[in-house]
Amino acid sequence: MRDVAKGEIPPESVQRMVQGIPFFNEIIRTDTQQLDAIMTRSRLLHADAGDVVIRRGDTDPYLYFLLKGQLDVLAGEPGSTVINTISPGQPFGTLAMLRAMPRSATIVADPKGKAAVLLAVDYNLFKDIDDSSLFTLPTRLSFYRMVVNDIRWTLEMNKKADPGNALVASMRKLPLYTGGRGTRDELVSLREQANGLAEILCAWNESGPRR
Repeated sequence: MRDVAKGEIPPESVQRMVQGIPFFNEIIRTDTQQLDAIMTRSRLLHADAGDVVIRRGDTDPYLYFLLKGQLDVLAGEPGSTVINTISPGQPFGTLAMLRAMPRSATIVADPKGKAAVLLAVDYNLFKDIDDSSLFTLPTRLSFYRMVVNDIRWTLEMNKKADPGNALVASMRKLPLYTGGRGTRDELVSLREQANGLAEILCAWNESGPRR
């Protein structure tokens, strides 16, 4: 896998690819300058068929988005059983990003498919929720809503597969935000929800069925 060279993919083509992702689509509709701020500070990546995108045990601060192609999530090292696939538009790597923990699985570009294009967004850009030097409050809110929705969706899929798991009760106990939308209070709540859900998912991965 390598970084895409400047001009290798026309900016309008990249924008068309990210438009399929709700987080970016919302920013495109509301503030294109914010999109530029994210894109200029993110990594656009190219992976040939079979290339390792993430290796189990690696550490990095990125949240990844697949823009083109297909990725295989492996049970072990390259060549091992495929346990899941990632399609265009899907974010991945949320848990390791939030908790600064080693990557839990190896992910490769589909060996039988075409080259993949990915975007890697540095979590450090969003980690300080009070830092407004780069991103507006609406952009930071959109980011954390996406993170919360991604982890909650994974947990809901786990719950569907194993409804009797004791961790289902922990999911119900997480407080939902009921205050004003679009406020700093909502941002604080979203970050708390993201970390709480991530803790539950970590526990589920350790003790419950793996997806």
